[in-house]
Amino acid sequence: MTSDSASRPLRVGLLGCGRIARLIHLPVLTRLPGLEVAAIAEQDVRGREASRSLAPAATLFTDHREMIEASPLDAVVVCLPPALHAEAAIASFERGLHVYLEKPLATTLEDGRRILRAWRSAGTTGWIGFNFRFHPLVVEMRDAIRRGSIGHLVGVRTSFCASRRELPEWKRRRDSGGGALLDLASHQFDLVRFVLDQEIVEVNALIGSLASEADTATIHLRLSAGTMVEVFTSISAVEEHHMVVVGSDGLLSFDRYHSTCLRFRTSQRDYGKAARVRAAAAWMADAPRALRDALLPPRERSHAHALTAFVAAVRGVPSAGPELDVGLESLAVVLAAEQAAGTGRRVTVAGSPS
Repeated sequence: MTSDSASRPLRVGLLGCGRIARLIHLPVLTRLPGLEVAAIAEQDVRGREASRSLAPAATLFTDHREMIEASPLDAVVVCLPPALHAEAAIASFERGLHVYLEKPLATTLEDGRRILRAWRSAGTTGWIGFNFRFHPLVVEMRDAIRRGSIGHLVGVRTSFCASRRELPEWKRRRDSGGGALLDLASHQFDLVRFVLDQEIVEVNALIGSLASEADTATIHLRLSAGTMVEVFTSISAVEEHHMVVVGSDGLLSFDRYHSTCLRFRTSQRDYGKAARVRAAAAWMADAPRALRDALLPPRERSHAHALTAFVAAVRGVPSAGPELDVGLESLAVVLAAEQAAGTGRRVTVAGSPS
């Protein structure tokens, strides 16, 4: 940014103001210092009116294309249905804007590649909304694995599910960006790569449609170092998000919805008296935290951390944030899982498809 632009508020536009954007993105953006939510585009009249109370100074648009063309902006946060991501992101990059694009990157590899070409041509900041990379439990788990705290990696189990609720029409159909793989598993595929520092090389999958199209899936992954991963995801189940990493010397796990603590377990059970005393002491030491987690469930701050880091990156502060190319890597695994489910065969994930 120039010195003139650095001295004034960063003008940000929000493209799409549905339920999640109103619950998370817009409140976070309006609280960030030195930032002005200058414009909001939302086709649904109820969504526009609901956003007015959260950002009363923002200019409201019914069409995101009109907003991109008409508003003097520095950056946009894109929360549109995924089938519209390519159109909105490319138009924003062509205007020289910085872009925070919610996951998934796109619904097809070709659209994903088009987004990356526009981003690289623009030379501006382009991030994908993999906010869980900023979650303290995820960062703590990654650091512990890098220190070798559980020895050689053996396998991973992870589950990310949402409870059944009334969905907007676009979330009910795969072609517009709906389904559990694009909505939730795209996060899990990125977390596996991020936490374990390995690439996903092979995929097998089963996909079911219970309440809407492709709303439930079980995916098996093989990673570049041979580690095996089991992923379960559903948007028609119960709220849960946990990850278990098994090593030769122990096990690490987190439960994002119910605990603020990363759990460690040794590789062998010990029923000796000394071990039982140590276990009891550890349980007693952890009791206050467990009681606090039960009475005051952990607040989800990863979106705030991610958007804050994105704004800092726009202002020139170096950050190892999730740039758009990792969104393309995740999308490639989603598409490989869909192919595997359709053919009943394991599918190899090609190298970087960018």
